[in-house]
Amino acid sequence: MREARSQLSLDFEGGGSVTTLRSVRKARRIATVRLVEFAPFPRARREERWHVGFTLDLSSQGACLRAKETEPVGSLIRVIVRGVDGRPTLDSIARVVWSADGRFGEVRMGLSLLASRSRRPGRVASRRAAVAA
Repeated sequence: MREARSQLSLDFEGGGSVTTLRSVRKARRIATVRLVEFAPFPRARREERWHVGFTLDLSSQGACLRAKETEPVGSLIRVIVRGVDGRPTLDSIARVVWSADGRFGEVRMGLSLLASRSRRPGRVASRRAAVAA
């Protein structure tokens, strides 16, 4: 029995030391600052208002936001990321994975993007022009 326990400790603990499992990022994060609007999803009450924040980094699978208000970890939120020109570039449903207090009184939230659609007006306009022709 002792040998089996030792083998399990070797298999799962790497020789007796304590290891932590880390998730491997599949998408590269890009450090970028964009205006973000977010609200609980689905909005069930009129009082559930939109909040404003900024991205610290953004990838195809997630984002890190900086805002004054936070949402509970595990909750779903609708996120709209705006480009430099103020137009929406991403409209997504995201899950709050973590949140932490920042150094200057702000809150930081880690988001996992679950369902999104790109909102690129230039591409939509070109498709409409092609259909009309």
